[in-house]
Amino acid sequence: MTDLSLPAALRIIETALSGTRSGPERRIAVCVVDAGGHPLAMLREPDAAPLLSHIAEAKARTCILYGKPTKTVMEWADETPNWFHGVREVAMARSGLPLTASKGGVFVRDSGGKVLGAVGVAGEAGEFDEAFAMAGIESAGFVADAG
Repeated sequence: MTDLSLPAALRIIETALSGTRSGPERRIAVCVVDAGGHPLAMLREPDAAPLLSHIAEAKARTCILYGKPTKTVMEWADETPNWFHGVREVAMARSGLPLTASKGGVFVRDSGGKVLGAVGVAGEAGEFDEAFAMAGIESAGFVADAG
């Protein structure tokens, strides 16, 4: 595949939502954005906290806005919290959405490495969110890049 279409985005979301959770009470939200950071599709499971859809979008947009998967941003934020605070403030002022420093934001790439978009998953532990995003991306025939 060479295009991140709406059907591809929905397949990514469907696969991400099918991931095995750490417990029966865990609910997630998944957002797929295009290479410009604009949402293509987003779903939040019933009974999931409403804020999760915004967190999922923030994770996906962080990849696009900063050019790194959220795991990398998380590592940088841990190492240099003052730097991260400043960059987060700039992102909020310029885009209206803060950078997010937690696992679960993963690039969607084609086989040649071109960024086609990103996926954000929120609601589980970061390792689960990241794994769900990667599984969804790969199920749609793309390359997942979590850093």
